[in-house]
Order: sequence, then C-alpha cells, then structure tokens
Amino acid sequence: MSIKLTPGEAARRLMRRHHYGALSTLSQKLVGYPYGSFVDYVTDHLGRPVILISALAEHTHNINHAQHVSLAVHDPGSQAQSRSRLALMGEAKLIGPDDAHHIRARYLRYFPEAAHLLELDFAFYRIEPHHIRFIAGFAQACWVSPTDFLALASQLTDVEESILAHMNSDHADALAVYAGHDRAASADAIAMIGLDSDGFDLRVGAALQRIEFDGFVADTGAARERLVALAHGK
Repeated sequence: MSIKLTPGEAARRLMRRHHYGALSTLSQKLVGYPYGSFVDYVTDHLGRPVILISALAEHTHNINHAQHVSLAVHDPGSQAQSRSRLALMGEAKLIGPDDAHHIRARYLRYFPEAAHLLELDFAFYRIEPHHIRFIAGFAQACWVSPTDFLALASQLTDVEESILAHMNSDHADALAVYAGHDRAASADAIAMIGLDSDGFDLRVGAALQRIEFDGFVADTGAARERLVALAHGK
C-alpha cells in the first residue's frame, strides 16, 4: 500500500486484519489480578471490536462487575518485538436489541459456526476504546486516542449487506481476482463477507483474507470505484 497512514489509521487496520485476540478483565475471584482469556471478535464499522461471550464464562462475570478490559492483537510470526501489535483498553458494554440484528448478521458471516451459541446464554459485547497502545514494530511505539483510532461514520454501515449480496451473486470473477486466483478457478469457493471504509474481507475456502483499500472509503460510489479498480489490478 502506497498511502501514508496515521498511527490511528494503522492501528485500526491492524485490528480489522485479525479476528482473534487476548482479552484481559479484572478478576473478581482473585482481586488485584488480571484475568486473561482468548476471544474471537469482529470490528464494527467504526473499528470497535465486538465479542460474543457466555454468561457463564469467567471473563463475563468479571465484565459484569467491572467493564474495564484490554484486548491485545498482533501480527503473527516469530520475533514478536518486530511485529505490529496493539492493546486496546476500554469498556465492554452489552449490545442492546436495537443494534443486535446488524451485529448478529455481521458476526455470523465471519463465524457461521457460532450460530448455535445464540440459542444459549451468549451475548454480544462491544468494547468502547478509551486508550490504544500501538506498536508498529521495533522501537515504534505510541499512544493513540480513540478519536484518531475510530473511523468516521460512513454510508457503508447501511449498505454493506446489499453490496455483499451484489458482489457474491454477480461478480464471482472479480472476487477471484481479489483473492489472487485465476478468474475461472474455484470462484464458487470465494465469498465477500464484510466491507468497511478501510477494506473488505473474503472467505476463500476455509480461510479469511483481508483486502485493504488505498485510502478511506465513505460511501457507495467510492466503494464501487475502488472495487472496480482492484478488479482491474489497480
């Protein structure tokens, strides 16, 4: 990518690239100790992580008593000191019914195997960021404010599902190009499952693949322009 990102934009894109992190909550059983666990997550359109957790889980008991949490995410590989990583600290808040439908649909596109959990005691929580510690690489650490981290509101929140339906039904050849495949090869095994102002996610077989936009995309027209350009290798 040729564009110059601010630390906040780079941190947000790192958070969007991944869907698994280490959650730390304030232990109620062992007062004074952090409790660490691992959770799947998706980001919403502003870049805030959303987790699906059981009412019986230790971390949920902790959150219901004290909402302050930290979610740590990193790029994989050896020599962790040289890898991009971040710790997002904020408040984990239960998502109410008014927002649950959109979140449910988005989450299940990334984690379809979680559908049965919604029939149990699982609920969605969104982590509202208060502080972000972002480390782009060795000796490249900084604090990022929520204002710099969060994406601006965009039209894509309301049109994401229609764009996905259109791309998946009418543009299988473009999806293959995005995934780096031959246009005629395994197009039916590639699906676009999420789109936001920073890029989009494909499911390629059993794997997820993130494709980033060259700049911020705020509306349907700009998204279409970028998708067409990427389909032509630009």
